Amino acid sequence: MKIAVLPGDGIGPEIVHEAVKVLKVLDLPFQLDEAKVGGAAFDAHGHPLPEHTLNLAMASDAVLFGSVGDWKYDTLDRPLRPEQAILGLRKNMGLFANFRPAICYPQLTHASSLKPELVAGLDILIIRELTGDIYFGQ
Repeated sequence: MKIAVLPGDGIGPEIVHEAVKVLKVLDLPFQLDEAKVGGAAFDAHGHPLPEHTLNLAMASDAVLFGSVGDWKYDTLDRPLRPEQAILGLRKNMGLFANFRPAICYPQLTHASSLKPELVAGLDILIIRELTGDIYFGQ
């Protein structure tokens, strides 16, 4: 399985580094190919989603994506901001939904800012559409 590893910027590289360590411990036949994306790609290549990064993602079986976005890029024109990388990947790869599970384990019920009786047994899946409406100005 070929995995495109795109650490991103900010805290992304730190998180992806740890995720890669987990993948390596699995001792499975992964091919991990890394490329810059987001602010790191802008700094190195002048664009948040360079063509070679997009090509790598498109040719891979999976993408391990860190995070992108940092205040130091806030003055860039919108098409050059780090967040455009994730939007470009979603659009080019035809990714249309984000699945966000929300589970409250019994051991953590007391740690919630909500009353325990409201979060006890919480187990829902939020599905968020990613390609239309405000994401792309439609």
